[in-house]
Amino acid sequence: MTIQSSFDDLERVVDQAEVFFSRYSEDDDMVYRAVLLASEAVTNAIEHGNESILEKKVEIVFEERLDAFIIEVEDEGKGFVRSAVVDPLDEGNLLEDGGRGLFLIERLADDVRYECGGRRTVIRFDRT
Repeated sequence: MTIQSSFDDLERVVDQAEVFFSRYSEDDDMVYRAVLLASEAVTNAIEHGNESILEKKVEIVFEERLDAFIIEVEDEGKGFVRSAVVDPLDEGNLLEDGGRGLFLIERLADDVRYECGGRRTVIRFDRT
């Protein structure tokens, strides 16, 4: 699916993620995590990647494989270097309003890769 860099379109992504993952899994916990992380990754793409510029698009792919579920989110921004993103658990960052999206993604997924210079996030949930 392709959306504009608008939070109005985020609800459509969340709805589609819930439909997709519920169709292929009876694991309510995994479905919840997949929907949450799809939302987080798309939010990052809109806000940080595309800087909320409506003309820039976000591409989202949900994929079911024999061994895993995959979420791919790609924006049209400049990308990022993962090591340059601050740790939300550092004492100076604990009271910040944002900065927890990557933390959640990395903690709740089975694997996360940043590709295309940080413009694409690939999130994997292993099938159990």
